[in-house]
Amino acid sequence: MKILKKIILILCVVSLFGCSKDSSTSEEISFAPLAGTWEVTSYSYEGTTTYRAINTNESWSTSYVGDGWSLNFNFVFSEDPNDYTVSGDHNVDHYYTDEDGQEFYYVGNLERNELGTFTRNGNTSITFNENGEFKSGTIQELSETTLKFNMSESSSETNSDNVLVSRVRNETYILTRIN
Repeated sequence: MKILKKIILILCVVSLFGCSKDSSTSEEISFAPLAGTWEVTSYSYEGTTTYRAINTNESWSTSYVGDGWSLNFNFVFSEDPNDYTVSGDHNVDHYYTDEDGQEFYYVGNLERNELGTFTRNGNTSITFNENGEFKSGTIQELSETTLKFNMSESSSETNSDNVLVSRVRNETYILTRIN
């Protein structure tokens, strides 16, 4: 009886360590294929622009947010080669805050006509290249019917007034596969 208890105890300990090893392995989440035509069902963005006068070191910043509506644009992804196009139009409610904290609102109608290449690094990282302008993205969801991703871009340049202008913009898209 003592031997039976020891054997059961040893088997429990071995199986406990075996389970902890299995659960600690990190496998990357598997996603559905990206290739296809995707209808945009939700679109929003936010960004900031920071200005710094080189001569005086004076600085100020502005910010903005936008929510798309009447979305009538699609993404088309093809693989091998990894090309993408964005075409159509949409409206946007755009809120802008200037350096004094004053808020402005306007409605815009934007035409989308973009094409370029993309690179996927693993399942969740994606980089878009449109004529040498790169935007980094993170795929949050990719099923047979839904694609959700964030895209960000940043830039800095010194303008003719000797002011360093730094921009950051983040966009969020939710799409539904239409084929």
